[in-house]
Amino acid sequence: MAMAAVAAAAKVMELVEKSGGAIGAAAKVIDQFNTWFGGVSSVQDKTRWLEITLVNLSTDAKLSVDDSWFDSGRFWSQPFQSLVPGTAMTFYVCNKDGSIMTGVSGGVGLEARYISDNSIVSDSGNSWWICTFSNPFSGSIKCLTRWKGYGIKGLWEEMDDTHMVRDERCGCYMKDDKKIVYIFKNPETPW
Repeated sequence: MAMAAVAAAAKVMELVEKSGGAIGAAAKVIDQFNTWFGGVSSVQDKTRWLEITLVNLSTDAKLSVDDSWFDSGRFWSQPFQSLVPGTAMTFYVCNKDGSIMTGVSGGVGLEARYISDNSIVSDSGNSWWICTFSNPFSGSIKCLTRWKGYGIKGLWEEMDDTHMVRDERCGCYMKDDKKIVYIFKNPETPW
């Protein structure tokens, strides 16, 4: 037992020496554990990931992410800021760490409030901007967005293809094979 401890200590000291100190050695150990257990330091190193950009082109509404749901995967970076008119927010979603043969699939729900009086924006009973996405391990990347009165999972179940969506109030399109852009606008603003 004592011999094993001495050998382990010698290996640690060798790693510290090669890495330029304790901080460098710790980084190498963490990198090794991440390799063993599926963790990575960049979202682009994940098996399945998407870059999601939300754009607020309305003139009178502030948007806040109010809900999220995943069938599989997780946030790489959490969407937390509010979007005032004329701003955008980008966040990333990916498969879970250590997962095998899985992708990322889910959505976010945003509440829209008028800036002038903080009342909820509502068009014909619809009061939530829902943005859904999917990058499965097997199959095609999909996105769908609607100004809906029901939840994320309900809209997610309607996704069947990747295409450009242009509704009166919102739309989405694939910027490239891993980047989806969702747009919220005033109904009178033309596409």
